[in-house]
Amino acid sequence: MKEPIMHSSPSPSGFSSAESISRILPAKLAPPMSAPSHLQRQKLLDLMIETGPARLVLIRAAAGFGKSTLMQQYYAHCLATGRAAIWFNLDVADNDLQRFVKHLNAGFDRLSEGQQAPQPVHPEQHSLSELSLDLLDRIAATETPFSLLLDEFEVIQNPQLLDFVRQLVENLPPNGRLVITSRSAPDIGLGRIRARGQLVEIGPSALRFSLDEATRFIREKHALQLRDNEIATLHRCTEGWAAAIFLATLSLHDRSDHAAFVSSFSGSNLELAEYLAEDILARQSEECRLFLMETSVLSQFCAPLCDAVTGRQDSQAMIEYLEKANLFLFPLDNDRSWFRYHSLFASFLSDALNRQHPGRAQHLHRAAASWYLSVDRPVPAIEALLRAGASAEAAVQIAAHVDELKDAGRARLLLRWLDQIPSAELDAHPKLLVAYAWTLVLSRRFQDAVPILHRLEAYETDGERQGYALEAETVRCLLLVMTERVEECCAAGLKQLDRLPPDELFQYGVVTNSLAFSMISTSRYDEARSLLSRALQRPAYRRSAYMRGLAGSMEGIIDLVQGRLGNALARLQTAAERHWNDTAGETLGGRPTIVVILSQALYEADELGETEQALLDILPYARDNSTPDQLIVSHVLLARLALLRGDRDQWLRYLAELEQLGQQVGSSRVVCTSWLERARVATLEGRLDAAEQALRSAELMSDWARPGLTLYASDVDLPSIVRWRLRIAQGDCAEPAAALAEAIVAAQGSQHHRRALKLRLLRAMALAGLHQDGAAFEELTLALRFASHEGFLRTFLDEGAPMAALLKRWAAAHQGKHQPSGIDAQFLATLLERIGSDRAAASTAAPGPGSHGEPLEALTAREIQVIRLLAEGHRNRVIAEKMFLSEFTVKSHLRNINAKLGAQGRTEAVAIARSRGLID
Repeated sequence: MKEPIMHSSPSPSGFSSAESISRILPAKLAPPMSAPSHLQRQKLLDLMIETGPARLVLIRAAAGFGKSTLMQQYYAHCLATGRAAIWFNLDVADNDLQRFVKHLNAGFDRLSEGQQAPQPVHPEQHSLSELSLDLLDRIAATETPFSLLLDEFEVIQNPQLLDFVRQLVENLPPNGRLVITSRSAPDIGLGRIRARGQLVEIGPSALRFSLDEATRFIREKHALQLRDNEIATLHRCTEGWAAAIFLATLSLHDRSDHAAFVSSFSGSNLELAEYLAEDILARQSEECRLFLMETSVLSQFCAPLCDAVTGRQDSQAMIEYLEKANLFLFPLDNDRSWFRYHSLFASFLSDALNRQHPGRAQHLHRAAASWYLSVDRPVPAIEALLRAGASAEAAVQIAAHVDELKDAGRARLLLRWLDQIPSAELDAHPKLLVAYAWTLVLSRRFQDAVPILHRLEAYETDGERQGYALEAETVRCLLLVMTERVEECCAAGLKQLDRLPPDELFQYGVVTNSLAFSMISTSRYDEARSLLSRALQRPAYRRSAYMRGLAGSMEGIIDLVQGRLGNALARLQTAAERHWNDTAGETLGGRPTIVVILSQALYEADELGETEQALLDILPYARDNSTPDQLIVSHVLLARLALLRGDRDQWLRYLAELEQLGQQVGSSRVVCTSWLERARVATLEGRLDAAEQALRSAELMSDWARPGLTLYASDVDLPSIVRWRLRIAQGDCAEPAAALAEAIVAAQGSQHHRRALKLRLLRAMALAGLHQDGAAFEELTLALRFASHEGFLRTFLDEGAPMAALLKRWAAAHQGKHQPSGIDAQFLATLLERIGSDRAAASTAAPGPGSHGEPLEALTAREIQVIRLLAEGHRNRVIAEKMFLSEFTVKSHLRNINAKLGAQGRTEAVAIARSRGLID
């Protein structure tokens, strides 16, 4: 039996009950008009349509997230599919229960027209309690499938009316749905409804536009042809907030400088600021507005921090109110103790604070810094001091913590801070000058670093100052290796190691790794291994994940150059996993180095999905803080992967960016490599004139290529190798065949076995071009014998159609006969299979966005093995043990499998694999 509902008090709007129900307002039951600029949100609509047993659909988010638009699209769907729908526009006056019930009753009158339904309720003949109960009975007895849509429910605060809606949810028939939009969580017993499985919630995260939706909204709905990167920037700064994107498009229609506008778009934008001021801030109390403005200076906050900054004692209650009211507040942890504001909202509030309370922000930042220092959190304390303009105090704090930050490889963070410290204040802290010098070098700002090193070296050579001059020499070793002056680095590094104190971990690590890289680059492999071995004998060195990771990457380079691909993969995968686990993914300096070299090994093994995922992950760091080798490997491999997908535009973009970065850092090798890759691809595609032109451009920048120098990113892509390939394609095979024979001997003599493999393949093609098939097959046999035991696949595949044809002829020549000894049969079968799929991919253009029926990307043999073990019910650890892999690698394979199959999880991946016949 339903509980009686008490008579309501006068409505909050000031109307009496009699006044508020004097007439039905048609506009209250009229849905908003659909605008052509509205974007169809089909995925969200599907959630609302397929509700199962749910009785309530709650669309809850802050203003401007498209709540009403989504509900209007749901209303249109109801009408199109024959489902009755009642739309109710709410305002403050609807807190009067009698007014609310009368309009809702009128809505059901419309629904019942021409149908058998319970008799309508006549309010003039009933008390309010009877009217409410009779309406609930009427709704419960409604047989027609219907949805009741209540828009802007946040205005409803009357407890009696909230209780009525709570009873309404309980009394809905199975064919009825209640749909509510609200800025805040309505007090209608959501916990109980949720626990019963009767609630579908669509929150801010779901309502945010995805990048694809933002792109369609801007280009299709507003006819603005912004570039992809401009849309991505706008999407990032708006965080998918529909209203902000819409207001930005209004401004963009009147501008021609789209890139400049997008890059500067913030909460101070006139249209956005007016919207936030009128529709959000004006609705809050003066106390709430002040709290919002004062806490907007904090990038993230908790209640104790807010108390310390604002001087309040009730910040926890205020935060709870803001969260309930959906005032652009996002929790940052599961305990919901730390929060942040939407970036545009914070920008708007900060501007409002500066206008209304000039100078207040600096005091707030100082208060935040004091609180952070009191809880031993120096990093955010330093950030706050810098924002407060207290650079001298910030310098003191940076100097106190610079050693641990250097040991952790936090180069970018230190550089950002030190760029803000005036020169005079840096001179007062020589330790900061040293840190500044090495972060400048790591960021490839070599010209800025040199004068800093001169200032440090000018210190007198006694006492403490001698230590700063010594550290400057360590930084100089790093500069030498970053600028590829490896011979100079070898000489300087050996001297510097003898000078360093035995307990100087960081400097010892920097010099050791710089020196090891220089030795590897000059083919002094045994010396490099010995150097790294001595370093790892130091306990402090072994305890540093940063230093261990770099040492592992140096060993990985040696393995790769010497052709031990299996060893390189095992070593680098272990180093990457340990480095990530030990440093919580935060260390900057070591991770890109490990990942880039690991990616090169993965690419050689034809693990393309894993290669691309790893490179895209570290690409932003590689652009800003990496060595020339890391720049080359990341961009060239990503370009090749794009081309294999048929995305020529992306291939060109990666190479153009590589060339531009090379020019910026003054590296002729980086620029040269971008042209070598263009020449390589043009050669394989038979565009020999274009290849010739590209190679000439590369050779103009080939001053870095000299005998005895082996830089791992260019090991098999030297100008001479690209020139030999082109001459063979041009039919000029005799001289390259002879030169390649000499080059093979030289490569083997210097233990460059990976390069020797590539040279053998080119010589086999040259001999085939001379119609010396027997000699060509012998050369190819030697190459296959070596490659098959290490897993070198891409070395063959990257030579394209000529190599594919030669391999097939070689295989045909041995068909029915004994295969040459020493060649792994499984490797050969995989290679021949992959050559076919590579050629098919190269001849098929990538389908355009939105195309249907495109074939899914094939799984590799290793990925098929993973999915089979997954189908047997094994977990990641067991799969890793069975396949002799790390769990890190298994997880990477699973991500690739999901991406290729279009699966959302393990179960779906197994189902799709079975449907495609990949597993039983």
